[in-house]
Amino acid sequence: MAQDNILVDPFGRRVSNLRISLTDLCNFRCVYCMPPEGLPSVVPASSYLTRQEIVRFVRIMGGLGVTHVRLTGGEPLLRKDILDIIRALKSVETVKDLSITTNGSRLGPMVRDLKEAGLDRMNISLDSLDPKRFEEITLSDTYAEVLGSVFEALQAGFPVKLNMVVLRGITSKDIVEYVRMACEYPLDVRFLEFMPLCGTGWRPDLVWPIGKVRAVVMENFDLAEDDVPRLDKPAQTFKIRGGKGKVGFIASLTENFCDQCSRIRISADGKIQPCLFSDTQVSVKNLLRDNAPDEDIVRAIQLAVGLKPRGNWFRDKPFRFEEDKDLAFAANPMIHSIGG
Repeated sequence: MAQDNILVDPFGRRVSNLRISLTDLCNFRCVYCMPPEGLPSVVPASSYLTRQEIVRFVRIMGGLGVTHVRLTGGEPLLRKDILDIIRALKSVETVKDLSITTNGSRLGPMVRDLKEAGLDRMNISLDSLDPKRFEEITLSDTYAEVLGSVFEALQAGFPVKLNMVVLRGITSKDIVEYVRMACEYPLDVRFLEFMPLCGTGWRPDLVWPIGKVRAVVMENFDLAEDDVPRLDKPAQTFKIRGGKGKVGFIASLTENFCDQCSRIRISADGKIQPCLFSDTQVSVKNLLRDNAPDEDIVRAIQLAVGLKPRGNWFRDKPFRFEEDKDLAFAANPMIHSIGG
């Protein structure tokens, strides 16, 4: 629904953040993202929204109060026209913040071009500082490239958030080493719980509650409340006294934050997804492709926002390993095609 051209969902939450999946392709096969039997059918490139369609959709969303845009995937840097998309989106006056989430494997050589195109900031996935464990999690041997891209991005002046999906088997040493990066460099390092967004790859036994991670961090570092209030942000963030960066904790399963959600997503093939955990979708691809009037696209957006649920499956009953260790979500949404 819309109130005075501002999108507000049925539970009173204002929608101000849009995440755009540019492709469902990825050169990683992360265990928390892909099912063990492989990928489902790939969306044909001809079904991807074009740059012009993406820009038009963002302009319409901007007229409804959406000011923050993040480009995701799959791996968005696999999109050949990524720089043109960024330049075009930066020309949209309502876009106040344009960011990207990337696995970093192709980022290094592109950092300067991304900066010149107008990208504001970036999230880089780095799931371990141990090259062997990194390869076990991602099925990729690009550890050196990803780590190098972090420093390339910092040198170029980007604000960088470094994301680690926490899986059972992580050690206190792993956690401490990760946070030390934020002590030495102006990074926001963030720990994310493993979420059931990988089809039959979902394994509750791999969930490591964020509370245990936070406890290790607090035992080893002196934290202070962040100057920036959390509001609708997914991460609970702290400054590190004596350090250059920050540390954040994102707990979708054990410490739900759905009540503050301000996000909506659109897939590479033009399906609006009101909630990351829901398979509810409203397609706008044909409307955009057929050059339908703005009013028709606004109605589709309003419909999607009106379908936004109060929260995910764990909003009212947080995940508890002993109780929920046998949960199965074989038909759950696939994060590789709808972005993070």
